[in-house]
Amino acid sequence: MNSTNNATARASFEHAKNMFAKAMLDKFAGNWGRARDWAERLKLSQSEIRCEVKLTTSTNVFTFGVTTVQQNTDNTIFNTEKRLNQQDSLCVTEYGIFVRKPSSATDTTDSLQSYPNPNIFSTANVASALRGTFYSHGGFLIKVNNDIVLPYRGLFNHLFTPVTQKSGVTASSTVPLYEDQLRGAEDGFITCEPNIVLIGSKNYVPQIELPAPLAAAETHQRAVLIFRGILAQNSTIVN
Repeated sequence: MNSTNNATARASFEHAKNMFAKAMLDKFAGNWGRARDWAERLKLSQSEIRCEVKLTTSTNVFTFGVTTVQQNTDNTIFNTEKRLNQQDSLCVTEYGIFVRKPSSATDTTDSLQSYPNPNIFSTANVASALRGTFYSHGGFLIKVNNDIVLPYRGLFNHLFTPVTQKSGVTASSTVPLYEDQLRGAEDGFITCEPNIVLIGSKNYVPQIELPAPLAAAETHQRAVLIFRGILAQNSTIVN
């Protein structure tokens, strides 16, 4: 979790306890004291989950799978995802949305990208489609059990074009002369306030909605959604 110091991290930790208690209040018939006592006994830790979906030109809506039993738009769980266990919950304090260009469905040699560098997204019209249709005009929303908990946040919030960018010129056949200036703890992430509690036993549906389908896309191009926050292990009841 991106925190400026230990004090703010501790405040987020204490706030997460209250959020978990509120999220499970119905489990204790509205008794706040019992719910808070239950939250105090949870096993909490800083953590994150990672969800991915393939970006194509055939649709303008892309759905992420949050848990291992949910389906994304292309009905695939990629090997680079880290989804939420059904018995766990995550109090989200920030999240980031990135794009990537793996060379195959299982490739792990590529990097997360916070902007459409044309040296990476080099197929004709792909970089411009990402910068325009995706980042400049696309939006993000979250539904749970048919209720909209995050109506809309623009993907432009996640666009980060660094001062130092990857060059098409290489120092050798495999090593770029310059790499993107990117700090993984901060760049591309935005705050989630008020916090959203992702409960593994519920049906959360995060989606990217674009005003139109992408004009072009790389063969294995994906969007990557990373939720960061406080994880509560074994905090839900799975039916």
